[in-house]
Amino acid sequence: MSGFYEREYSYKQRCISWISRRSNFTYTCRRGVARGLKRTGGLGFLPALGPPGPEEIFLRNLDLRGKVIYDVGGFEGLMTLLFASRGRRVVTFEPNPQAAARIRQNVAANRFDTVTLVREIALGDTPGRLTLVFDELMSGGASGDPEAAAALRATAPHPRSIDVAVSTIDAEIAAGLPIPDFVKIDVEGMEGSVLRGMRHLLATRKPWLYFELHGTTSEDKLLNAATVIDGLRSAGYRVYNIERAADIAPDDPVTGRESHIFAS
Repeated sequence: MSGFYEREYSYKQRCISWISRRSNFTYTCRRGVARGLKRTGGLGFLPALGPPGPEEIFLRNLDLRGKVIYDVGGFEGLMTLLFASRGRRVVTFEPNPQAAARIRQNVAANRFDTVTLVREIALGDTPGRLTLVFDELMSGGASGDPEAAAALRATAPHPRSIDVAVSTIDAEIAAGLPIPDFVKIDVEGMEGSVLRGMRHLLATRKPWLYFELHGTTSEDKLLNAATVIDGLRSAGYRVYNIERAADIAPDDPVTGRESHIFAS
């Protein structure tokens, strides 16, 4: 765990985060997944310094017309804005109250009525509660994963924690939320837990799934990637590695270098 915070967040990233947290005017984004849309905060008013990454290209080319979309781990809503501009309905899950408030602000700035709900809860495999840990400066890296939380407490300059409610995707649907056609999951190491919490959905509807995979160490990320990919294979999904622009074949070994995957 030594140096986890410095490994995860470079000095450049921390400086950008410090500046962007103090940037509170509303503008039209000139780069990133929210390009062409309005947001408050961040540095999206600056032009792109290079070509878009493979995940941005993939998401922009994904046909989401008519789809119900879950954005799990919404942070400040950049993905939510993209999905709201493309899909039929969007439900966003973001347990950090400050981030959830920024999502609502960004949605309102674009006058989107496709975002039907922002749920201030975490998702996992069992309903209950958990402690979400993050550094004040890098709240987008908040995690309820025990290893990541312990690493942040040990290495972050200004660690904070909040107690949040936890639900599951299956429970949310059973309680009345619309059944998703596409689920994006970026939850800082808890991806396997969220996947286990949608067993009924996977057995009955098989929505498209998009994961950003994380891990506290390279070994932890390898285990997390293997858990998610094996779970998807068992559910009958085709798994696509976005960085490699290629399917992950059933006999391909999981290396831990998988960062963004799409399952269909």
